[in-house]
Amino acid sequence: MLQILKPGTFAIAIAAAVALSGCGLSSAPSGDADVSGPVEGTITFQTMQLSPTFDEYINGVIDAFEREHPGAEVEWVDIPSDQAARKVAADSAAGSLPDVMDLDTATLAPLGRDGRVLDMAEHGERLRELYVPSAWSSFDYGATEVAALPWYLNSPVLIVNGDIVEAAGSPAPPTSYTDLLDAAEQITRTTGEAGFQPTSIGFPNYLLSLGVPLVNESSTEAIVNTPEAVAFLERLAELHDLGAIPADSVTAAQRSEIDTFSQGDIAYLETGPSRLAIIEENAPAIFEDIDIAPPLGAADGTTWVVAHGIAVSATSENAATALAFAEFMTSPENQLTLAQQSAVFPSTTVSLEDPFFAAEPTGPATEARGIVARSLFEGGTMAKPPAVDAEYASLLWSSVQTAITGETDAEEALAAAEAQLTELLQGRAQ
Repeated sequence: MLQILKPGTFAIAIAAAVALSGCGLSSAPSGDADVSGPVEGTITFQTMQLSPTFDEYINGVIDAFEREHPGAEVEWVDIPSDQAARKVAADSAAGSLPDVMDLDTATLAPLGRDGRVLDMAEHGERLRELYVPSAWSSFDYGATEVAALPWYLNSPVLIVNGDIVEAAGSPAPPTSYTDLLDAAEQITRTTGEAGFQPTSIGFPNYLLSLGVPLVNESSTEAIVNTPEAVAFLERLAELHDLGAIPADSVTAAQRSEIDTFSQGDIAYLETGPSRLAIIEENAPAIFEDIDIAPPLGAADGTTWVVAHGIAVSATSENAATALAFAEFMTSPENQLTLAQQSAVFPSTTVSLEDPFFAAEPTGPATEARGIVARSLFEGGTMAKPPAVDAEYASLLWSSVQTAITGETDAEEALAAAEAQLTELLQGRAQ
């Protein structure tokens, strides 16, 4: 599902996946499917809300694959994104997963944790060097080291409200979350405007960039109560008190940060380049004065990245064909074509070297495209542990909100969060 092009549907899919990620499935498959056979027979390829927008692209890839392998046939099935998690869970319990699946990391999580998809660290290891390292490591669920071949990616740029920043004396764009806090304070003290809006989904990224691991190596215990996290949370509380972050940033029904930016209420917004179209449509006056800067953390390799992958069922009866098709779909050539037709980024480094991403900017969108491509290619991104999903982020955020508003002590809030998150992780492991 290319939800980056359809804002809102991604959140629905994540929520559904979260609701089902702890559900009991039938016993895990006894072993991987046989991938040594000929590339022939019929396989099913399931995608998430790509039709009809990408009918020509998907059908073109399927036709090319079938021409290359005359004995193979691919049946394409596209499902609504808000039904994907439930269908995947039901199919898994029934032992009827599609042969090849387009999945985001949250929807893939139950299958990866339970060994229900082929481990590409074993079957696709020869392909590892093709991919952006953070994309390859985004699919590590423990039981399955690489649960899917990376397909398309999203990663941010920093969008700057030029009017607010100019009024604050035109400070240089922040390059880290620590810089962001300092810039927010300067902006508020000089202009009275807020600097940025912290969010539930973004909070784990903030901590990761500061060296807070979030989970242990086995993803059975949470690690959030560290000196770095305490200091960051205390700083957020100071900014909240100053007005450097919007007061409703820490309410249960906070505005989306893109709405806050579009209303001219914050100076900085870190988000994927596809969101520029939303700002242009909803707030043309704001859009006219924006600047585009590199994402926070790119210089030290801690920028966030979100990955979609192509997974192969461990019980596929035509596993050799399914694996061959997964490799074909995620080839550099096919990934570049998809990127040229959409607002996503390829996970293969060869694709990112194409002149398409290095073209002279003609506006904010093309400038952002070049910045993200460089960040991905040059190792500016870092994979988030798959266990740190929307459910984890929501629980962490709800635990620290009162510390940001100054109602509770930062260390106490993080200690409580750590205990609750550990209980969540251990529940998944049962």
